[in-house]
Amino acid sequence: MRTYIDITDATATGDTTETKIGTITLSAKAKKIVGLFAYAVGGAGLTTLENVTGIVRMDSPDFSIAPMRFPLDCVAVLTSGAVAFSPRIIPVEIPAVGSGKVDCFVTMDMALTVAATARVGIIYEGD
Repeated sequence: MRTYIDITDATATGDTTETKIGTITLSAKAKKIVGLFAYAVGGAGLTTLENVTGIVRMDSPDFSIAPMRFPLDCVAVLTSGAVAFSPRIIPVEIPAVGSGKVDCFVTMDMALTVAATARVGIIYEGD
């Protein structure tokens, strides 16, 4: 089996209402999802009262992955402009279909005044 990885574009998020981050279309050869990751980057100017935390929800019109909710990993932007990045990969075993679409959503735990962005990624196997 071959391993594939795909990720959404970085999308602005920072609200406590659910925001669609994007849709990932799996390869036509996809058989199963084996890993998931998601992270948010808090923009410059985070205060001690703001935390970059949230929940990711994934859904598919093409195959069953519900319920699929997991914590959003957070990356803090340091005052020097550097970021500390090490996304956590969550191992899963979810049967998938070739060319199946996966919609990705993020809900932040608190509204942020900084320019936060988020991405969601899928690791999957296929022929």
